[in-house]
Amino acid sequence: MHDHPELAPLFWLALFGFGVKAGLFPLHIWLPSAHANAPSHVSAILSGVTIKMGIYGLVRFSGWLPLPDGAGWVVAALGVTSAVLGVAFALGQHDLKRLLAYHSVENIGIILIGLGFALVAVQQGNSTWRRLALAGALLHVWNHGLFKALLFFGAGSVLHATGTREMSQLGGLWRAMPWTTGLFALGAVAISGLPPLNGFVSEWLVYLGLFDATLSHGPSAWAAIPSAILLGVTGALALACFAKVCGVVFLGAPRSPAAVHAHECGPAMRGAMLVLGAACVVIGLAPVVFWPAVVRAMAVWNPAWAGAETPVALSALGMFHVVLAVLALALTGWLWRRVRHGGLTRALTWDCGYALPTARMQYTAGSFAGIITEWFAWILRPERHQQLPENYFPAQARHVEHTPETVLEKIVEPAALLVMRVTAVARSLQHGRVQAYLLYLLIGVAALSILILLGGDQ
Repeated sequence: MHDHPELAPLFWLALFGFGVKAGLFPLHIWLPSAHANAPSHVSAILSGVTIKMGIYGLVRFSGWLPLPDGAGWVVAALGVTSAVLGVAFALGQHDLKRLLAYHSVENIGIILIGLGFALVAVQQGNSTWRRLALAGALLHVWNHGLFKALLFFGAGSVLHATGTREMSQLGGLWRAMPWTTGLFALGAVAISGLPPLNGFVSEWLVYLGLFDATLSHGPSAWAAIPSAILLGVTGALALACFAKVCGVVFLGAPRSPAAVHAHECGPAMRGAMLVLGAACVVIGLAPVVFWPAVVRAMAVWNPAWAGAETPVALSALGMFHVVLAVLALALTGWLWRRVRHGGLTRALTWDCGYALPTARMQYTAGSFAGIITEWFAWILRPERHQQLPENYFPAQARHVEHTPETVLEKIVEPAALLVMRVTAVARSLQHGRVQAYLLYLLIGVAALSILILLGGDQ
């Protein structure tokens, strides 16, 4: 297929079609509502498997078809955009499952950053950092499927126990749901790209590819530097987002009767989450074991890469993760022992003079991330509804903030409304009068005759 350069423009059609499937920004408009409203186990399949078919299609087509000029740059740019804006929209959400859905957009962006720079390296003939970038992208496909399924299962456990996905109606669930809390926190660490779990491994491979690209000459170096910085910003924002989720949903005091009467999920639900959590840990502690599978996948994309050597940094990373995990377990055991047997007493936190603090004094999902979401107000377009306090002793005050789906509600829906109005005008011309239809034909024939005459004069 590479011997037929006339087929190169087909790549743009493949990018659009598979981009819709993968939930690439701004083609993601179907994804947040679909993932949020589906049953949680279906959401896990949608996020962990279904949208990856879009990535699979892009990888296969980029290996079959000749690439048009600039294809790698476009894919990488779309990846950076999806990663940063995906996590920005996630920060603005109050619905737990909708928040997780936007993190799928973010992680699709991370995958496309690796794939995009691999395509750039292919066109430039560089075989070192394109292998690392592609390996990180392919491994992140698997890793995202694992930790995102774990997080959706955890959200399903919360929904099963409380009957709500609204984070500001939850809180204090860690006491009644310790298994769900611990496993959800593990998935949060993995999706935030923190060591020693699997999310860090695949993102680190993408980072290595970008770092190597910065050592090259030309536009690749200049593009890799901001891409690496924005990938780091994405990770920091993801960490802030899941600090919000874990703090608002599982810590603090219950904000509603549903949260007060929450209960832990059953053994079958816990078992599924334990399997996914264990997979996240194993890939993080022993990434070298999975390198041969990554190499086989890369060899299908480019047969010249068959038998690629294991990166030295990957072996060192596995040892570092093992040491880090042992230290973390030791510290956790020491803290647990100190709390249980150290004679510590419980007391109220510093409460600014309030003798009886209530759940309403806690951070909500909106207030926790308010400062960060203001940075992205130009794209999030938050909608605020508030009732300001009046007089010296106000009876009530209210502030509600909602982050809409900007692309869908501000662009797609107005365009669709315009199309509907045009079609309504067109339908008004179809009134069943034969005389009018003959008039339309005469007008059309006259217009064609004028065009032919004008063309003949030229």
